[in-house]
Amino acid sequence: MSEKKVTKKTVVKKVAAKAPKAKPVKTEPELPEVLLKSVKFLDDKKAENIVVLDLRDVANISDYFVVATAANAPHLKALGDGLKRLFKNEQYEGFRAAGSGDSGWVIADYYGVMVHVFSFEMRNLYDLEKLWKDAKRVEIPTA
Repeated sequence: MSEKKVTKKTVVKKVAAKAPKAKPVKTEPELPEVLLKSVKFLDDKKAENIVVLDLRDVANISDYFVVATAANAPHLKALGDGLKRLFKNEQYEGFRAAGSGDSGWVIADYYGVMVHVFSFEMRNLYDLEKLWKDAKRVEIPTA
């Protein structure tokens, strides 16, 4: 009889690798549509130094302030009129607006979002960013 050498084959089982446990991601709440559209409008119409303040943790008068500067009185009037038109076209019923190009300050308010557009002088006078310095600044991509 012939001797046959028997070799034992090693069988390798492939085991699916366990994915590392995902850490919960803290996501920011979704920003209101009116806020995003207002910022886009102001940016498209060349408003300057647009800042968004999140007031939810520091005040109960509003959830967000949008603050922007107009180049001059006609620009301020155009921005104010444009915001009113935007709110009306988007059917944001119940919005309020006040101010004019000559006053140096235009404000539009819609359910927790106040959009302030100032002349340069009035923005420095009222300095809402300093007044609400404890509010978080919200970064919104404008491109």
